[in-house]
Amino acid sequence: MRLARAFPAFSAAFATAYLISMYFHPTFTLFTYAPRLHQWFAGVPQLPGRQGPGMFWYSWLATGLLVGLLAGAAALATPAAIRARVWPGLAWLVPVVLTAILLYIERTWFGFK
Repeated sequence: MRLARAFPAFSAAFATAYLISMYFHPTFTLFTYAPRLHQWFAGVPQLPGRQGPGMFWYSWLATGLLVGLLAGAAALATPAAIRARVWPGLAWLVPVVLTAILLYIERTWFGFK
């Protein structure tokens, strides 16, 4: 069992889970950090208006980490016969496609509508 074969699976799963949790924000938010209150909340709480918005970035990172670790563990447990059928180009294709999707989602930041 080589640990190096878990890294491509972790990377692809992390990026996918991060993008999904960011795009479908309220549904896949594990927790929220309120910086003015210095408190953590489960899910998406209703914060008072004067306390400012909550931060969800930490939750998106945690979601990506959990899914990535599960994918890496699955890659380590996968038999060699099944691994041989998976195209190695997926390790490059998945991040490139997800980056293109992210740029499209966030296009308003770049001045496009």
